[in-house]
This record gives sequence, C-alpha cells and structure tokens, in this order.
Amino acid sequence: MVDTATFLEALDRKAKMFAPTARATVEANQDLCSWVLDPLAHWAQAAYGDRAFEDAARGYARYCFGVAKSQQIYEQAGRYTPQALPDVISEVYEDEGYMVPYMWAAILIYPFWPSMVNHIALYRDEFVKALPTDARVLELASGHGVLSLLAAEERPDLRLEGLDISPPAVAVANRLLSVSGHDSRVKFEVKDALAVEQGDGEGEYQGIIAAMLAEHLEDPKPLLQAISRLLAKDGLVFFSTAIESAQRDHLYEFNQESQVVKLAEDAGLRVTRLVSDASAPLPGTRFLPRAVGMILRRR
Repeated sequence: MVDTATFLEALDRKAKMFAPTARATVEANQDLCSWVLDPLAHWAQAAYGDRAFEDAARGYARYCFGVAKSQQIYEQAGRYTPQALPDVISEVYEDEGYMVPYMWAAILIYPFWPSMVNHIALYRDEFVKALPTDARVLELASGHGVLSLLAAEERPDLRLEGLDISPPAVAVANRLLSVSGHDSRVKFEVKDALAVEQGDGEGEYQGIIAAMLAEHLEDPKPLLQAISRLLAKDGLVFFSTAIESAQRDHLYEFNQESQVVKLAEDAGLRVTRLVSDASAPLPGTRFLPRAVGMILRRR
C-alpha cells in the first residue's frame, strides 16, 4: 500500500539532506499533508510504477539545491537575475529532462516546506470546499495538474480545465489524470495561460486557480486582469506567488505582500483571505523568501 509514508521513505533514501525537514512538516500537519500525498501516491504508482517515488525524491532534491543556489546569487546581486524569457521557455518549460523532475518538486513543496503547508488549508477549506455547486473551474499554469485533481477528488460536482505552456508538464498532468478516475470532469491542454481570454467570454468560471504563477511572468498585471474578466460574479480565486524567492525562472520580483494585494485590487478583485509564511531566516541575509496565498473575489 502506498501513501504519505512512501514519499518520506523515498526521501530518506534519495534526498537525505532534505528528509528531516519534510518529515517534521508532515508530522506537524498530518491531516493537511495526507490530503495531498495519499491520493498523489496512488496516482503516481498507477501512472509511473514504484520508481515514481525515488524519481520524485531526486527531483525534489535537485529543486531544493537549485533554489538554494538561486537565492545565494540573489543575496549577492541584490535583485533577481533570471534567464531571458525565451531561454526560460526553451531550457525549462519545453525541456522534458528538466520539467518532469521539476513537476514532482512543484507539488511536493506544499506538504514538505513550512512556508507552503498553510496553502493546502487555504486551497482546500476556503477555495475548493467553498466553490458553488457544479462550478466550472479554470487552472492557469496547471503544471503537474495535481491541484485540479485534488479538487476533483474532494468535489465530484466540479468540472475543471487546466492550461499550461509546457508540453512536458501537461504530459505529466494527463498521465496522472488517466489513472485518477476523474478524466470525465478534468481536462488539461497545452496553452498559454494569458491567451485564454481570447477564446472565452467574460465571467465563464466560478473558480480560478493561479498558483505560484505570477512570479514567472515578466509583468503579472495582465494575469490579474484576465482573472478578473473570466471570473463569475459569485466566483472564487485561489492565487499564490513567491516573494523575495529567487529561481532561474522567476522573472518578476515581489518584495512586499502589499504589492500583490494592490495588483489584485487594481484589476477589480478583492482580497478576502491572505496567508504569508516563511521558513526560518538565515543569519546575515537581506531577503526573506516567503509564499503568499490569497482568496480573491470580484468587487
């Protein structure tokens, strides 16, 4: 039987440096973390076999090392120094060898990082459970697709669509979808998240997910504007982003939570709930990497 423990045991074998913090986070937040990891373990094994767990552990370790290196460069430079967007697209989003391990890490940070675990509660309790009955939900930059699949697992009445610019990411999402039992209500496709407004009318979606996306854009304003146009009057948005957290594909640097709130408000949205968490700061550092999550409604 595979479950949360299977991922932790793989970390013990293949990512020993990062296993203690992940295990401590899971043990302190068992209900939240199991809500993500138990179904993910079943989907991962069914889609990829037992090797999925060691592949996930290796991907998580690689990701954590990359984050630490990028943050060190950020501290030295005093600003983000990302790759140019065309290089990010070709060397990150379109590179299967990079994206598949990255996709495992992108979901495992939720239950393994102290700065991310409260996002699970915000997403589950104040977005997924609070959506209107029979809601139509759009996930922008859906990546691995796990957030949409977890919503479908929790709410059998939801219909979900996920869009992502990365073909390898969408391939991972569709592979997990194929074994999840939710393929009649969930769809993933390769599409630019900001191009969706060109083909859909105003107010089409009762739920919109834009998780850890804004920092990957050169300018996040069009994202918030598109969300505002696409959101139904009674709809909810789960929105999250990174603040003072450098990575090779983080293009937009947020320094204060108020910057994110203002972007949302300028787009005609209202923040009804906000969480912002950081890991323990390192001595002598200028920047405090943190993750902010918000629930938004239309004004």
